[in-house]
Amino acid sequence: MMIALTSLGAELIFIGIAFFLVGLVQGALIPTMKNSRMALSGHLTAVQCGMALAIFGVIWSLVELPLLFEAAVAYGSVLGFILIWLGITVASATGASKALPVAGAGFSANITAELTVRVMVGTGSLLSLVACTGLVFGLLPILD
Repeated sequence: MMIALTSLGAELIFIGIAFFLVGLVQGALIPTMKNSRMALSGHLTAVQCGMALAIFGVIWSLVELPLLFEAAVAYGSVLGFILIWLGITVASATGASKALPVAGAGFSANITAELTVRVMVGTGSLLSLVACTGLVFGLLPILD
């Protein structure tokens, strides 16, 4: 079994490292947010998801899926992770808390912000779950 860098893998590595960088910058901005506990969650989400995407890129040559499904899994994980992070970041700036009650405890926002965060985090969570499930199935052949 040989790991080689594919063009899709290289894209995932680049996006992952860029996302990691965004997380580092966000970490410096934590004290400026309305809800610093939520901002810390956003910072950690960007850093962790960035690392995950970079790892996905490194192992991408091992993934065996039909071409269209392969692209959907790769970009679905990117979009899902970004939506989760963006929802958490919006919550940290607005005080939205209904979708993320642990980090949002003691804060609230208007209905538009609450709905926006709920849609972003919910959609991102579902999308990343489906994409990562597809990745697991794409990696099954390495067990043979």
